[in-house]
Amino acid sequence: MVKAPKRPSRQIELVADIRAAVREIESLAPTLSKVASKRTREMLQDLLVEVDRASSSLDPVKEPAGWFDPADPYTAGRLVATALLAQPRVSLELISRSYGAGVYAIYYKGDHPVYAPISGSETPIYVGKADPASGSAKTPREQGQKLYGRLADHRKMIRTVSQYALNEKLEHALRIEDFECRRLVTATNAQMFAERHLIDLFQPLWNSDTKVCWGISKHGDTEGRNNDRSPWDVLHPGRKWAMAEKLDDSRPLERILRDVSAHLEAVPAFRDRDEIIERFLDAFAQNPMASEVSVIDDDVAPEDILDEGDPIT
Repeated sequence: MVKAPKRPSRQIELVADIRAAVREIESLAPTLSKVASKRTREMLQDLLVEVDRASSSLDPVKEPAGWFDPADPYTAGRLVATALLAQPRVSLELISRSYGAGVYAIYYKGDHPVYAPISGSETPIYVGKADPASGSAKTPREQGQKLYGRLADHRKMIRTVSQYALNEKLEHALRIEDFECRRLVTATNAQMFAERHLIDLFQPLWNSDTKVCWGISKHGDTEGRNNDRSPWDVLHPGRKWAMAEKLDDSRPLERILRDVSAHLEAVPAFRDRDEIIERFLDAFAQNPMASEVSVIDDDVAPEDILDEGDPIT
């Protein structure tokens, strides 16, 4: 009697199906549009995470969800962002000349009705970075007055529109005394990663990344290009170059107000600094790798428990 061939186990069949599906996707590549190709790549990247998770579940030895690498740019960014929050909030009006490059956050505490949801909160209205004068700078002095320069520039812009609103008797003017900031001088290049992390967390209204009320950092580079008036300049008129008749509003005021309101509703302000720090610390947490029952240590390899130089007996 001839025995029937043994059927492959279910997991082997499933892995074979995955392999076949991957080969079929590869064969379809030449026929896909750019949009379809991009979407397929994104789905495959998501699938890689799931495959890796399934593979880890088959290993009896637990693996941490991540590992702490101080040299990793994203880790450095979180650390620098946390260090920024440790700095005292100082009136933007009182910032004096100083050396150094780094990161900063600007906060609003006034009574402008548009910014009421974040006024006096721990959510900055703008965050930014100041790159050093030299990419090889080793000290704050070598970095130049870059961090001060950025803050002084923002201060000048706010004072300009504030004076215009006063002269024109406009309602709800910005006042420089209603702004505070935190600033942190960092080692050269550390500022780049921290700025990205701060923007991702806070989604500040005045940062261009949020696409809501950008424009405070513009400097009138409109010559020879179709450069519409930014939402910031529509909402806060007063900069002479931004009021030129040749410029059109990038968005009508009514839409800007709706966008700001919708954004502040979708991204609630942080009211407690400890809550933000807790959020930063959570990013460093690893899974506890604990068993549900007491573990008997009878299968540990010697190389996993001996320090270098210890004799193996």
